[in-house]
Amino acid sequence: MDIEKELENLFDIDDDLSELADSGSEYDPYEKSDLDSTPSKQEQGESIQVKPKGRKRVKNEKTWKRNIRKDKHLKGKQYVNSKGKVVHEKQPKIGPCHCSNECHMKITQERQIQIFNDFYNLESLNMQTSYLFTIIKVCDKQRSYTQNPCSRRQKSRVYVLLDSSGIEVKVCKNFFQNTLLVSAGRIDRVLKNKGQKSTPPSDRRGKGPSANKTSQEKIAEVKDFIEKFPAYESHYALHKSINRKYMSPDLNIIKLYSLYTEQATNPVSNFVFRKIFNEEFNLSFHPPVSDSCRKCDAYAIKIKAAESEAHTNNLKQELELHQRKAMSARTGLQNDTELAKNNPEDVTVITFDLMKTLPTPLLSTGICYYKRQLWTYCFGIHNMGNNDVYMFLWNESVASRGPQEIGSCILHFLKKIVTTQHLIMYSDQCGGQNRNIKLSLLCQYIVSSPEYTVKKIDHKFLVSGHSYLPCDQDFGLVEKQKKLFPNIFIPEHWNNVILTARKRNPFKIICMEKSDFFSTKKLECNITHRKVDVDKSKVEWLKIQWLKFSFKMPFKIFFKYSNNEITPFSELNLEKRNTTLIGNLDLLYPNGNCINPLKKKDLLCLLDFVPPIHHEFYNSLKTNIQSIDVNELPLVDNDFSDDE
Repeated sequence: MDIEKELENLFDIDDDLSELADSGSEYDPYEKSDLDSTPSKQEQGESIQVKPKGRKRVKNEKTWKRNIRKDKHLKGKQYVNSKGKVVHEKQPKIGPCHCSNECHMKITQERQIQIFNDFYNLESLNMQTSYLFTIIKVCDKQRSYTQNPCSRRQKSRVYVLLDSSGIEVKVCKNFFQNTLLVSAGRIDRVLKNKGQKSTPPSDRRGKGPSANKTSQEKIAEVKDFIEKFPAYESHYALHKSINRKYMSPDLNIIKLYSLYTEQATNPVSNFVFRKIFNEEFNLSFHPPVSDSCRKCDAYAIKIKAAESEAHTNNLKQELELHQRKAMSARTGLQNDTELAKNNPEDVTVITFDLMKTLPTPLLSTGICYYKRQLWTYCFGIHNMGNNDVYMFLWNESVASRGPQEIGSCILHFLKKIVTTQHLIMYSDQCGGQNRNIKLSLLCQYIVSSPEYTVKKIDHKFLVSGHSYLPCDQDFGLVEKQKKLFPNIFIPEHWNNVILTARKRNPFKIICMEKSDFFSTKKLECNITHRKVDVDKSKVEWLKIQWLKFSFKMPFKIFFKYSNNEITPFSELNLEKRNTTLIGNLDLLYPNGNCINPLKKKDLLCLLDFVPPIHHEFYNSLKTNIQSIDVNELPLVDNDFSDDE
């Protein structure tokens, strides 16, 4: 099979699966036993029960200061109490007994010390209580010195210690207390109701009455309710909690409990519900929208619904191939980043991405949600070698956001910033912006033009659904900072948001003008856009994972459908007769870009909430229908397809 060959080219299957299982990564939604032929312990007949890790931090009560004090008090060691007073270590009171029984003659001093040490080496208070309960006998009194039948004392106590030979020796209460260093009050509490009960009292401190304990049936009912809601896994190890799953962003713990109380006849309290949710489940809300891989989710559903074992195995192989490609791409990014840090004069490694559109004006008034707004575009380039981030800003009245605009930003960056001859670029697989012939032609132009120092470009693509780029973290900082700027009236105001988004090594802003965007029309007219490579195989652009460009072969594109270093490149020859190198490129928008007239109509309606100093900017916006007066246009309809 082609899948099996591709798997062998990527990695050794067994070794990688072992690494995934050992690392505990949440990257693979299936366990090792699903993909490995080696029988698991469960298949061999051994039952394995693993308690699920909760989403909250597990409390380690042994490390609490009060429990450490309690443990030292229990063992008779020196400690500092809650008031800061030093309580010295307990020592048995060794000395002659003044009773007529002469207890000190029957139990030696060495034996007293041994009994004392054995008693305080017991692990818990309950064990010490059981020991005292056992060695103190309670029997009916043998004589009475009063004629009152309702005498207070109806029982007698016999205190017993074992000598060195293990024989029980009757001792007096004073000698017993001096040996074990226990108070009379503790003895009374241990022996309370001994005549009616055959077991010692247990330590109930800090424990509520058993009637308040939630029954196992109710706990199981809450678990069943929570498990009804769908949850999906995260594909990034950047989340600090391993194996966490995510529920719908529209849910939260309050809504979840409200839904539970609606259907439960005798619901548990809110506190108990939260306790079960936090300790028994590793669930969270509000995951990143791009966090779920659609292909992984689709494979998981198909595998569950597969009717035959052969079909299931085939789907698992395809899923494994997809995940190995993702892993290979991310490993390549890590290796290239180390290469750029160690050799900054030889190679430059960048990642780039386009942030989601930023609306202008951004107002606190609710009318803003019902009107079309002007989009501001933010294109980020993250230099992996020195962690510098460059944000290219422009609004839609200057240019759009297609591959030519993306390539123009890269042209500007390479001309002003990059001084190395080798450039490695990483991006997602967006075909409309990154993986297409227009951006490839601009890369060919870069390595061929004397204006740029770069002579070799490797453009690598991360797998969709697993392409968490450093740019996404940068954009997240901007989104977080945006909350501090409730009113943004013109696109230039976004500069302040971005400048203050990162305190250490702030983002560097480059405002793009219409003279900075170039067209690829000359480059497209100068080549033959072939659909097959030199081996007469069809070029599938949507499957390409690696593009390579070199100044030595300016009209050839080398590509492959894998990020594996060993896989050979295929060659696409775009050269045609009388082909020459292009000098200067034409401007993409010589007169600027035009916006939808309906959008301008809505923008003008928002001027009542914008300071007058900024009105001229909106009044001067050009529309693509110059002959129509925007004041005569109808109000905005509900069609937002042009802006999405």
